[in-house]
Amino acid sequence: MKISLYPTDLVSPKCLVLVGGSGDTSEGFDPLVQAISNKLIDYSICTFNFSTSSKTESILDVQARELNDVMGQLTTDNRFKQIDIFATSMGAYATIKLLQNNHYSKIIRNVILYDPADYYLSAKFADSDDVTWSGPQQYVPKSKVISDELKEIEGKCKITVVHLTLRNYGQDGYIDNSYSDRSIDHSGGYPRLCTDMVRAMFDKIPLKNKGRYIEESNVPHAILRDGNIKANIEQVSSTIIDIISK
Repeated sequence: MKISLYPTDLVSPKCLVLVGGSGDTSEGFDPLVQAISNKLIDYSICTFNFSTSSKTESILDVQARELNDVMGQLTTDNRFKQIDIFATSMGAYATIKLLQNNHYSKIIRNVILYDPADYYLSAKFADSDDVTWSGPQQYVPKSKVISDELKEIEGKCKITVVHLTLRNYGQDGYIDNSYSDRSIDHSGGYPRLCTDMVRAMFDKIPLKNKGRYIEESNVPHAILRDGNIKANIEQVSSTIIDIISK
């Protein structure tokens, strides 16, 4: 697993790892990396590319192993003394799996689950189209989901959940076809992800690890694709700085 660190010439004891969702790439995160780095000068920022397909097993489990490999590289020879994690959407799955690893429990301080998506763990549901819950759907899992494993996390890291409540989604998908229009809030619409699902994920966090629950109404779920991307980056970077600087 190849990782990228920015700034390349910075020797720092702290690292912020950006864990992407579906379609996110290391290169796509560059504007966010720049915005964060300008405000968080004592951190290295780590990005990487997840695998996007697998013919033999759930891609979610493949990505969970890949994130574990990333952590292994970052902690070799005590390279970093503190690691914070920002995980968006689908990236929550691999992150929750990682938090169960006692080997890294003492080094991870802050975790931000940014509009996290919940997923079934059972193979029975692995190939279902209904792998996560969109805004219009009712959050009624039929089997164990990844958020249920939050109770098994190790260490004392603080987990903050940010839910994006911008209503740009309907029963049949996005209300606006144009990516640039998806920052418009529609009174009859829904957030991209089910609010009950995101709130339930926060509620399952053990008390010792519970950070804040934050709702933001001016950022679309696809932060690197939809709406005013420059404004998205500014808001997301400000939120990250606010959380991990406290």
